[in-house]
Amino acid sequence: MKHLLMWSLLLLSLWAPAQTPRLSFFNEQEGPQVQALFADTTLIPALQELGAEIRMGMLDLSPERAAVLRELNQAGVPVVAWLLLPKEQGYWFHSGNAAEAFARYYEIRDWAQKEGIRFSGIGIDLELDRNDIELFQNSKLKLLGKVIGRLYGKEDFLQANADYRQLIQTVRGDGYPIESYYVPFIRYETQAGRTALQQATGFMDLETDKDIPMLYTSFMGNAYGTLKVLALDENLKQVAIGSTGGGFDPSMPSMSWDELAYDLRLASRTAEEIHIFCLEATVEKGFLPRLVGFDYSAPVAEHPEQVAAVQALATKVMGVSAALSYPSLVLGGILLLLALLAWGLFRFFKWGRRRMIR
Repeated sequence: MKHLLMWSLLLLSLWAPAQTPRLSFFNEQEGPQVQALFADTTLIPALQELGAEIRMGMLDLSPERAAVLRELNQAGVPVVAWLLLPKEQGYWFHSGNAAEAFARYYEIRDWAQKEGIRFSGIGIDLELDRNDIELFQNSKLKLLGKVIGRLYGKEDFLQANADYRQLIQTVRGDGYPIESYYVPFIRYETQAGRTALQQATGFMDLETDKDIPMLYTSFMGNAYGTLKVLALDENLKQVAIGSTGGGFDPSMPSMSWDELAYDLRLASRTAEEIHIFCLEATVEKGFLPRLVGFDYSAPVAEHPEQVAAVQALATKVMGVSAALSYPSLVLGGILLLLALLAWGLFRFFKWGRRRMIR
């Protein structure tokens, strides 16, 4: 009985969070919307009580945004400038817009200095080219042509990575910590010594002062499996979870309170920082007051079958990465398959024509 008790206590100590994680909220709104959000006089006191931070998407450099940032500075709420580009330049950072990323950083840095605004850091969002998403919706053949070209353009990809590493050093040289928001499977490809998937998509894997994986289970599903495999098993100290709603496409699936609470409790087993996407929807749904005094130690249901599903997905992604590393073989195989299909159809119709003549 004594030994059973000791083992029980040991297991509890392994699974219980070591401390309450620090919370942070992404905010992705135009300046006037940001000002309207913070017109709620209870919002900043709630953030102060939580000891929370803000990752503010710099969609514009408007007077409204400047006013809110000054208010947050005065209240002692840390704000990281989440760099974003105009939509026509890709919106997020990818391997095709390094020059635009430099220009945007300089623009925001100089604006902040002019306006007397303090940022606690700079964040770079490593995602797809938003224009590729529109091509996928409207012209898949054009997108396919771009992807094939990228697979044969490894030197361009490597140069883009070098340019972004220079941007990271520039930001550090200006005295700002720099962090990234990244897709976790991309890091698996880097660890395998390959870049093909990154070349094809424009995703990048860059090491910064704080790398934060975007583990949005409202999109990805398999909440237990996703967080267990991609966060807990990696012993990650910071993760981004969500989405509670909002963002550039508000029609995307979003979380209920119970789903958010589940992810918070599970992620807190290893995470010292949890970044929630996004602030505006969290406020709109009334979740923010419920986070004050939140009980992270409550048990969560475990789903081993989800772990297997996420591991299988990771294997498939890495399989695609391995295949794309040999684009000529892949394209040759596709062409051969199409040729065989065409030959088979020709033979079928020729046989059918003969049957009709007889």
